[in-house]
Amino acid sequence: MAPLSGTTRFMFLSFAVIAAIAILQTPSLDSGNTASRREEIRWQPEAQPSIPSQDSREFVLSNEPCPNNIPELEPTASTAKDLELSVFIDLPGAISIAFLDTSEGYVAERTGLVYAFTSGELVAKPVLDLSSDTSIEMDQGLLGMAVSPDARWLYLNRTDRDGSSVLSAHSLGSDITSVGPEVEIMVVDQPSAMHNGGDLVFDSQENLLISFGDGGGLGDPYGHGQDLSTPLGSILRISVDPVAWPPHWPSPNNPDLGPNSDPRIWVNGVRNPFRFSFDEVTGDLWVADLGQQCVEEITVLSPDEAGANLGWNLVEGSRSFMGQPSRSLRAPNFEYRHGRGRCAIIGGFVLRNASHKSLKNRYIFTDMCGGQLMTLDPDEQSEVTSLPLFVDQPVSFGRDSKGNLYVVDLANGIWLLSSSK
Repeated sequence: MAPLSGTTRFMFLSFAVIAAIAILQTPSLDSGNTASRREEIRWQPEAQPSIPSQDSREFVLSNEPCPNNIPELEPTASTAKDLELSVFIDLPGAISIAFLDTSEGYVAERTGLVYAFTSGELVAKPVLDLSSDTSIEMDQGLLGMAVSPDARWLYLNRTDRDGSSVLSAHSLGSDITSVGPEVEIMVVDQPSAMHNGGDLVFDSQENLLISFGDGGGLGDPYGHGQDLSTPLGSILRISVDPVAWPPHWPSPNNPDLGPNSDPRIWVNGVRNPFRFSFDEVTGDLWVADLGQQCVEEITVLSPDEAGANLGWNLVEGSRSFMGQPSRSLRAPNFEYRHGRGRCAIIGGFVLRNASHKSLKNRYIFTDMCGGQLMTLDPDEQSEVTSLPLFVDQPVSFGRDSKGNLYVVDLANGIWLLSSSK
């Protein structure tokens, strides 16, 4: 073989260095190494939890009649006649939407499919298909989705076939259909298919907040809501970097909740905080927590309330459950009892930039069982107005870069809320 010229040797060495750097920065595809790395980002209980007994106090309390002092939800009918819902994306099974701007983004199906869309039109084929490793039993599925502030990553929160919650990141290219393979960021084992939480929201400091329910069972029989050593029953606040290892860590200024506590916890004592959002003006965190058999609740946490304990399962809202309300437990700002066709609150957003006067500076929400859109005055949180608008199975809300509001309907797809004038 002829000797390599100086230029050729230089090019060869350059490519070798680049390849070595790429290998060091890319997770190995070796199955053993991949499994080992997964264990480093995985939370598992120290012992396998026992199956809850129907003789447990939690089970018994969960079947008692609700007290009479829980407020009924009796909204005032809105006088607005010029609001309408129009089909934005026809996609039964849709559960979450995330925008890149006013016209492009991604919509996820609960089954594990993610589609790109532009100007309300779906790209023909899904850009991600995780359906073969996504469980949809009970509260499971692909539940939450968010685009990173720099628009370089798409984050998903789903339940895999083993029943574990998986937070993953997928790189985004210049083409909206260019979505990279799964990079696992966090894995949390779940004791059951119930109360898996599921939302993902970035805060103004680019930290990622992710919600986990108590893991299921009537009355939180595993005690996760008040157990600070587990991510279950909590909202976590983490810093993320999919190309680093580990790919997530507790965010700076997270509260110190004591010995053996999980340093990622931002809020604990929640049952199933399926949807939450930030008020873009005040920075307040609006947490909509699904209740047991009596109470649906909204808690509005100011930025200095990190580490708040929302009380579950000592209390359900302001109702005594396994314990009693106390000063150490953060009471909800708003709550309503089950009944009258309502059973599961679906939280939305504080609409600071809404163009319609009936929506401006109001918090919009709905109930999965009733399907009617309602608004709440952030300053007078007992004042609820019902809009003359309904969807069949509301599961979340979305906003684009101009503040336009969308309702995600599991039965039909995505609706755009706008003025009919």
